[in-house]
Formats: sequence, C-alpha cells, structure tokens
Amino acid sequence: METAKWVVGEEYDEVAFLRLKSALHHLQYDVQDQWSGLAGSQDVQQWTVVSPKGQLVIESETYVGLSVEGLSPLVSELRAVYEHAV
Repeated sequence: METAKWVVGEEYDEVAFLRLKSALHHLQYDVQDQWSGLAGSQDVQQWTVVSPKGQLVIESETYVGLSVEGLSPLVSELRAVYEHAV
C-alpha cells in the first residue's frame, strides 16, 4: 500500500499542534513511542502513534515543520478530521 507524507505546518505553530492532537484523539490514536534529539541547529521530535487502523509517524523538525507520515488512507483520514476541527 502507498505511503504519504503531509506537512501540517511550521514546527513552532502551537495551534497546529493542538488541532493535530485533537484529530489524533478523535481517531483514537495513542502514542506508542517518542524520541527527540538535537544536532547542531536542528531540533527533532518524533512520535509513533497507533490506532486499531494502523500506525503513523508524527515529526517536528526545525526548518522542516510538523509532518505526518504513514499509509495514504490513514494520513488522508487524519487530514480530513484536522481540517474540519473547530
């Protein structure tokens, strides 16, 4: 099955983080693993989230942004919920 990557917004956008967290909660995703690191001026945080439907990787990286990667149908579903969040 095809994978997709969606850049949600800037890595420092607190509203995007909150909306994404709400959408993940709505779709019953739970954090399975997380890590963070610093290399020079790059700050990276990564979360692996899982639901009964599958797994997604959420990443926040300096100069890259906040992104979601996983199977296309899962990314599309999350994006739809995110975009319709109040």
